[in-house]
Amino acid sequence: MLVGAITSCDSILNYDENCDTEYCVKFKYDYNMEEKDVFAEQVRSVTLYAFDENDNLVYLNTDQGEQLGDIDYAMNIAGVDPSQCRLIVWAGLNDESFAVPLLYPTQSKIEELNVKTLRRQATRSNSDDEKGQYIVDSSLYSLWHGEVKKGATTRSGRKQITEVSLVKNTNTIHVIVAQVNQSNGPITKALTESTFECAIYDDNGYMNYDNSLLEDNLLTYKPYNTKAEVVTTRAFSAENEPAKEYNGITCDLSVARLVKGQTPELTIKNSLTQEVLFQSDDLIKYFEEVDAEKYKDRNYSLQEYLDREDEYTIKIFVDEKLALIKTVIDVNDWIIQLNDIEL
Repeated sequence: MLVGAITSCDSILNYDENCDTEYCVKFKYDYNMEEKDVFAEQVRSVTLYAFDENDNLVYLNTDQGEQLGDIDYAMNIAGVDPSQCRLIVWAGLNDESFAVPLLYPTQSKIEELNVKTLRRQATRSNSDDEKGQYIVDSSLYSLWHGEVKKGATTRSGRKQITEVSLVKNTNTIHVIVAQVNQSNGPITKALTESTFECAIYDDNGYMNYDNSLLEDNLLTYKPYNTKAEVVTTRAFSAENEPAKEYNGITCDLSVARLVKGQTPELTIKNSLTQEVLFQSDDLIKYFEEVDAEKYKDRNYSLQEYLDREDEYTIKIFVDEKLALIKTVIDVNDWIIQLNDIEL
């Protein structure tokens, strides 16, 4: 019996050097609107940073590829106990969308770990107004952040597992201009893909190790894709009527993390005259209304909703003469009644 106890890896009397604890970190991404863990489905690159009690980097590792698609995937950690460290995770880092500094164990500190959304600088005359100077007009790779401070662990045989939950930091915003023929007469001016141009402005592209925002330039997010399509909405349907279809133009924009307290601005202009068709100084207020009304049964805080939702559709409407219809907008299929003060 004593021999059996000594040679068992789960024994209290553990004299077998091959029975050392195996440290693992497992990742979860269920902080989404479906409230379902889709890490294995969506994430293909994950970088783990471990810091000691003095915020010194003691461990760094990246795993990537199809192995992350295994539902049993966990990152094996050598040399440190992750449950005794502060863990920072950036998943989805890609050098086409983001810049991250090179850090080195035993040399780097936690405050050096930050991620910047890549932007191109426009050639233009010096101006105090940064609009249009720092441009993001590509589809950003999906990016996630996670953090655990000496997290709880579970054991499975020799394995000690620490779990890190992720928050998504990138969003797709579809800005749609739909044409509504209110007079039922002829369309005076047709809506085309080149009729309007749109941009979102926000200084949210520089993220710290704890996922807070660092001081940054004002970024100009422009569409990476524009297309004509049929738009469905209930904005002009009676209470018991089904949704109606209209011709529209969709602009797809990719933006960094939306944060409560920021005031991202959306501007839509006539491409030829540069006349402003629609302008909002604070998109967050519309998303807050959707959260408060459409998802009130879930009791999400505003920031939780912004972090869980990663895709937004904003529909504004013009008439047969391409004049703005100022009564409503449609945000994620939630109809918001407007007045002139809000535009």
